[in-house]
Amino acid sequence: MEDEKIKEIFNKFEPPLSSDFQFMNRLEANLRSVELVKEHSAKLRVMNRKAVMIAAVVGFLCGFLFSLALPAIGAAMISLRQTVASESFVGFLTQNYLPIVWAIIAGVSGFIAINTFELSLFLLQRRR
Repeated sequence: MEDEKIKEIFNKFEPPLSSDFQFMNRLEANLRSVELVKEHSAKLRVMNRKAVMIAAVVGFLCGFLFSLALPAIGAAMISLRQTVASESFVGFLTQNYLPIVWAIIAGVSGFIAINTFELSLFLLQRRR
């Protein structure tokens, strides 16, 4: 009995259909919106690639320039090693300075690269 009532309700339902012209206008507007999103996405992808390249180059250059200071740091550690006791913490640092310095160089270079990425993204968006 309820099935018949439900069938009767659905048989009476005739939703209004829009004209073909309205349908085509809506479809074209939606397609234009999709194209705008695609263009914006492509521009963002290009900007991100440029920013990554800039950050990688700056990070590499910073690491290279900081590594040029290694001989001076090594000479300072050798002279410091002669003045401190080898059992002390400073003595330990003077004997194992190279991995510590490389870790510091990597950290600083990474920090500079990340900030360069952020800054270059900001400047590229502003220029656009």
